[in-house]
Amino acid sequence: TQRGELCPMAMHVAFPYIDILRYGGSIPNQPEGTAVFCCPDVDTINVFRIEKEDI
Repeated sequence: TQRGELCPMAMHVAFPYIDILRYGGSIPNQPEGTAVFCCPDVDTINVFRIEKEDI
């Protein structure tokens, strides 16, 4: 992965959360409109937080 780009493995994990928030769902045990998840790559310790913004 090039510097500044999102790793495909992380995007693979993020997509279901993005889809849930996009269509008005919520993630159990997470604040409303928020999802926190980590990268599945064992050599990388990255935790991501995404938030839904109303436009």
